[in-house]
Amino acid sequence: MKNARSGTLKKYLNNANFKLSADDREFLSDLAKVRIIDEKDASEHHYAGRKTPASKRLDRLAEIGLLEIHTVVQPGRGKFKAYHFKTERLATLFGGKMPVIGRKRNALHEVITSRLYFAENRPSSFALESDFSQSQKDLFKVIGGTTKGRDSCMPDALFIRDGQIVVVEADSGQYNKSQIRNKQMAWRGFKQVWGQPEKASARVDDATVHIFS
Repeated sequence: MKNARSGTLKKYLNNANFKLSADDREFLSDLAKVRIIDEKDASEHHYAGRKTPASKRLDRLAEIGLLEIHTVVQPGRGKFKAYHFKTERLATLFGGKMPVIGRKRNALHEVITSRLYFAENRPSSFALESDFSQSQKDLFKVIGGTTKGRDSCMPDALFIRDGQIVVVEADSGQYNKSQIRNKQMAWRGFKQVWGQPEKASARVDDATVHIFS
């Protein structure tokens, strides 16, 4: 994992005298892996020893131009802050990328994927779909195609535990029972970890499920 030198960062930030703490660098290392981080996870995993909220420090990193604040809406929870790199260049300096948030991938979905990384104790082998190697993509070729006619069904992420591949899937609360079942069938034979908000259209059965409030 890359960890940009202070001298290099100064070229891109608004405050040349600003210094990153060890907590900041740990946060940025995880951010490079998962693209976006919920303020709740930052509070628990990176800034737990501080007297002030994690959001205060992260807002400061946004002020100097390192991070971007993204307001995410989750039914039942309301609005909350999540953070990602300000630019693609800054993300690259830490070995990461910008999150892809748009019509096909909403912010809540990306945050739930990120939260699963922390809920599963930050596995070092964790990889988002966009970072899959070709051999990892080939694991998810579906013989005969899926019900939608596609020849593959990619999970949102994966990691290795005890020598076995674990597939990771985030549901932002919109999947119906049939969609859940079809994905689970496509990944039969793999251990599955799912994440859902407290308010969801349908619940996942027969898998490890983390419910996020």
